Amino acid sequence: MDKSTKPKQFCFVLMPFTDDFDDIYQLGIKQSCIDAGAYCERVDEQIFTESIMERVYNQISKADFIVADMTDRNPNVFYEVGYAHALGKRTILITQNVEDIPFDLKHYPHIVYGKKIGKLKEDLTARISWFRDNPTDSEKKLDVDIELFLEKNSLANHGVRYAADKSHGPSPLITIFNNSFDIYYPEDYRLGIITDSNYVGLTHGSGTVEGIKTIKLPDGRNLHMCQKMQEILYPKSYTTILLYLSPNTSHKPGPLEGIDYRYQGEQEIIIRVFTPDGYRDFYLTVSYQGFDF
Repeated sequence: MDKSTKPKQFCFVLMPFTDDFDDIYQLGIKQSCIDAGAYCERVDEQIFTESIMERVYNQISKADFIVADMTDRNPNVFYEVGYAHALGKRTILITQNVEDIPFDLKHYPHIVYGKKIGKLKEDLTARISWFRDNPTDSEKKLDVDIELFLEKNSLANHGVRYAADKSHGPSPLITIFNNSFDIYYPEDYRLGIITDSNYVGLTHGSGTVEGIKTIKLPDGRNLHMCQKMQEILYPKSYTTILLYLSPNTSHKPGPLEGIDYRYQGEQEIIIRVFTPDGYRDFYLTVSYQGFDF
């Protein structure tokens, strides 16, 4: 996939909000991100309605990596760095004075730049570029420009729900969008459905997808792997799939067969999209409200 079409990595910056640090941020940190192909923000540049600390925590969790200026041992910055470390975020620590590095953080590498913005920019650009060229496993999973929707709701987000029609059973219609300028041929992408259900059927394009392979996962769920899709995904194009899910783990009905029981409950399924660039997970909660066939 062309790197120019990939989203830029997001750097969230933690540092004191004083005039003494404005040039450090604008000319050193921000310009380093631009030169390395990333973008960055401080919380005081953003518009938000929640409290400032809620916003900081939210942005730390969303960031691809963190740059934190530890100069003067600002307690807020120290606390926020601890939160970033707890989330496992890649974090670049910088400081003007090596004496500002506390004992508990001395084993983390720091960029010590004095007050030399040029040195900061050179060292920081190199570090950010390395992050860009060496993505983590979680970043590789998101390196897929295919999107899934249920109606207008993106399945990239948790919390999307589908209520099964009791006269037809669970059969959500999923829209697939190729949000890239690449062509995905049928052999270039696969769908895997991770669910408690023992049976999954899938209709795509001109007919039912054949040869779905079911693999029992260590956690007890099933991965239903579609062996080959039916349609070419052209750049910025859409297609749809229709899923058929059985809530019963002991019976494998076809899409048109009857089920002689009533069922209530819900389950979250994961639709995993596999491509040569990696894989990406999408989420859908399916609820069954006493349907029968």
